[in-house]
Amino acid sequence: MKQRYRITPEGRERLSDADIARHRDTRRLLYNYQRAAAQLHRKPLYKDRRAFIALVIIVLLAIFIAEVVEEERRARPDPPARSQP
Repeated sequence: MKQRYRITPEGRERLSDADIARHRDTRRLLYNYQRAAAQLHRKPLYKDRRAFIALVIIVLLAIFIAEVVEEERRARPDPPARSQP
């Protein structure tokens, strides 16, 4: 997606009314506004099966990883304390 820019000391060239009318699309603008204004997730997460299962898997995986790290810390002996002279 290359865009070519024309930078001139005179500034931007003015668009004609025909060019402006050609690019005007009020239906698309209204659609984008309604989509942005609407609520993104109409269903709560606990009612959406896939999202709920994914959330449960993530939580269980986090708990599992925390348990493994804690078990490794318990199994590793503490290093002897250094005494400074």
